[in-house]
Amino acid sequence: MSFWDQMRLVLKSRKFWALVLALIASWSAFACGEVSVWQALQATIAALAVYSTGVAIEDAGVKRGSR
Repeated sequence: MSFWDQMRLVLKSRKFWALVLALIASWSAFACGEVSVWQALQATIAALAVYSTGVAIEDAGVKRGSR
């Protein structure tokens, strides 16, 4: 699979767009003064961790199904 095919799959992923919205929400809250920079950083790390875990679970399911 080429790089561009992989990018198309990522851009179609609901998990990816949920990550983007979570990042926008956390940093918008920081920009509006609702949260501190530390809280925004924690929210960013949590969103990235949830995204990577979701992708890992999905990949594990794909590998099990191909056996």
